[in-house]
Amino acid sequence: MFIKLFRKIKAYYMRKTTIFKQLILNVVIPAVLALLILGAFNYNQTKSNLRDSIDTKNTIISQEIVNIMEFMEVALEIVEQNLNPMMESYSNKLVHDYFKDTKNIEFTDLDKIREELGMDPEMEDIYIINQEGIIVNTTFKADLGIDLDDFGEEHEHLINGIFEKGKFVIERFTIENSTKSLKKYTYHPTLDGKYIVELGIYSRSADRIIGFAKSTVKKLSQDESSIDDADIFISKDNPISLTKDIELSDEEILFMKDRFEKQDSTKIFKKRRKQKLYYTYLYIHRANSDLYKGAVIRIIADRTPEDLLLRRELLKFVSIFGLTIIIVIIMLYKKTRVITHPIKKLVDKVNRVTNGHLDERADVVGNNEITTLSQKFNSMIEELESYYNELEQKVKDRTAEVVQQKEVIEIKNKHIMDSIRYAKRIQNAILPPDKYVKELLPKSFILYKPKDIVSGDFYWMTKKNDLTIYAAVDCTGHGVPGAFMSIVGNNQLNYAIDVKKAREASKILDCLNQGVVNTLREKGNEKIGLSGVKDGMDLALVVIDYKNMKAQFAGANNPLCLVRDNEIIQIKGNKMAIGGNFDDELPKFTNHEIDLKKGDVLYTFSDGYPDQFGGHDGRKFMVKKFRELLLEIHKNPIEEQEKILEDHLEQWRGKEEQVDDIIIIGVKIE
Repeated sequence: MFIKLFRKIKAYYMRKTTIFKQLILNVVIPAVLALLILGAFNYNQTKSNLRDSIDTKNTIISQEIVNIMEFMEVALEIVEQNLNPMMESYSNKLVHDYFKDTKNIEFTDLDKIREELGMDPEMEDIYIINQEGIIVNTTFKADLGIDLDDFGEEHEHLINGIFEKGKFVIERFTIENSTKSLKKYTYHPTLDGKYIVELGIYSRSADRIIGFAKSTVKKLSQDESSIDDADIFISKDNPISLTKDIELSDEEILFMKDRFEKQDSTKIFKKRRKQKLYYTYLYIHRANSDLYKGAVIRIIADRTPEDLLLRRELLKFVSIFGLTIIIVIIMLYKKTRVITHPIKKLVDKVNRVTNGHLDERADVVGNNEITTLSQKFNSMIEELESYYNELEQKVKDRTAEVVQQKEVIEIKNKHIMDSIRYAKRIQNAILPPDKYVKELLPKSFILYKPKDIVSGDFYWMTKKNDLTIYAAVDCTGHGVPGAFMSIVGNNQLNYAIDVKKAREASKILDCLNQGVVNTLREKGNEKIGLSGVKDGMDLALVVIDYKNMKAQFAGANNPLCLVRDNEIIQIKGNKMAIGGNFDDELPKFTNHEIDLKKGDVLYTFSDGYPDQFGGHDGRKFMVKKFRELLLEIHKNPIEEQEKILEDHLEQWRGKEEQVDDIIIIGVKIE
């Protein structure tokens, strides 16, 4: 409460008496804002004009480059009109005369054939392409063994189409892969359709045309000081420069392919040493061109001079602006110091009071508004000090009361825990001793892990005549409610054996079921039991006749797992719980008879182990994985299996809390 009060006092003080700040807010800041707006407008206008100027230059240059490309296209078309008949004549002679039989086509001396046809060895080449798209023979040895499918999807479709249609195809000039020079190609399938005869011809006229285009584009970039470079790139599958012999980085190749794919234009900024370069990419679409159906013009503009100019203008503005602000603030400070000095002293008092010094009082000097404020401030502090002392006394009284209540709760909690620990001693007393377990089941283990101090799971066993009878029981709930049910179950199992003389597994469960139902009816628990849900228990009960190597099994919701010959067999119990039905005529349990063999391992268990959460994603262990684990460890000595299961459980559980009581009984038949 007093903190809020001091905040109000401080806010009032700051609002009424900071004359210097009021002058700053009302005089300086409007002027500052006006100057900033004006400066920002001028800066942005200058920056925009510079950018528009460069963009206009880029547009003009790109249009001139397009005009150059159109001229180059027309000029190359004229050159091609002279080459087409000659190339078709060469191709027909090769297919119909020399390679009518393609038996030895891959080993034929193509240089000799080229000489016989009168072809220029420096300008004209022959290629033999097989059905896999690989050049298997050629006069241009650098291309021998090249897979044409690697040139891109478009080239792959071209080769496949020629094989399928079996027609002669002549292309316009394109960029040759090895020399990066213009080269014209024809494709003619052999008569048997097994190969393609390809001709590739350079043209000195085409070289002069492309040379003119290169020099013209270079001159365009040299004439403009702000333009660092200008290039034309063709071929979307393998972008190459039409005007320069340059190698693109892998990153820029991917970027260039993206421009061909999206057919768009974009700008990016790159810093190189001390230069600020702006890369402009313009996509040019040419539907009527075979040389470049699409091309990307890359213009690199160096805007470093413009940025330096902008920086100088900005620095000039900031210097003038800063100097003006400093002069104005100094003048205001000198004029307001006479007023702000007494206010500063009052602020010091406020800060000391805020830090807990409630005995501080403001100096009352003069006869003005500050004097009145100091008087009111002292009155509020006196009242606040009174509130604070009263509150401090109440806090001390309340603290003593809380300490006393805590001691009472701790005493009651100790009594409760003592009672639960005594209940554990009672519950442990009903469990069979370890010596008795080893006497009845020599080759066995029992993994028993209660979730709380007392448990809802328990194990029970006895021996009558030549029959060894044991059960793994899971009562409703865990902790104290489950422990009460375990005592009921233990008593009723003893009653079924000793009084009812039941010896068959199913009969034992029938007697147990009747006894538990009668007990719960007497206690008035026909619907909801001690745990807050319907009372009852799940269990798996086994009767072993070692003498005759026989066994019986009956289960209430829980199964018996038998591992034999490296295979796990699950014998399911009835889908009903002990004590889960209060009808007058109770259902009967099914008796399963088993012929035992040496080496068999019997496993009975509750659902605590499969239901445990854990692993890297906090999921349940699950019954399927549990059965696989039993199958994996069944050949280990029976005494070691308990430790293996417990270690595996702890590793799976990790930092997760144990969710339920756990019991597993394993018995090996020898």
